[in-house]
Amino acid sequence: GLKWLERTSLSKVDPQILSAFTERWHPETSSFHMPFGEMTITLDDVACLLHIPVRGIFYTPVPVSMEEDAALATELLGVPYEEAYLETSRQRGGTFTQQWIYDCWQRNLHMYHKYDCAARAYLLLLVGCTILTDKSYTRVNAKWLPMFKDLSTLNKFSWASAALVCLYDNLNDASMFTTHALA
Repeated sequence: GLKWLERTSLSKVDPQILSAFTERWHPETSSFHMPFGEMTITLDDVACLLHIPVRGIFYTPVPVSMEEDAALATELLGVPYEEAYLETSRQRGGTFTQQWIYDCWQRNLHMYHKYDCAARAYLLLLVGCTILTDKSYTRVNAKWLPMFKDLSTLNKFSWASAALVCLYDNLNDASMFTTHALA
């Protein structure tokens, strides 16, 4: 259900349009206030644009400590605990760089032949670069990693819901006066 995300690209995004829409976003109503009225982004819009599943289990991420992030990366991505802990501490906890996840994918695929760990790294990188992105454009939040624990259940998640929640959170953050960057 995530194959369409491979075709998603940020290079087609116009920053001026994003800025204009962000200025019109109202977090209290989760809608854009336009001259012709209010409008919002719906779950149907997300599903139609990204071709990802709407129906399924809603995943609620749970914040975890740096130690738990490292333990999850060790278990699910097949990296040594010390390496995973070093990565999370370099990122000040809670995130992995996209490059680090890419390197995990490459090592698991070509050197260690751990295909389940390689699949998890690839999928985490895919959703972390598209529907679950953050303002850094270079990091992926570790809170999404538990979704990939059992690869056979990935088709049971409502990916469109996760994307919409992430979009609303990013728009709410971007609409704050003190925010200087947009995810």
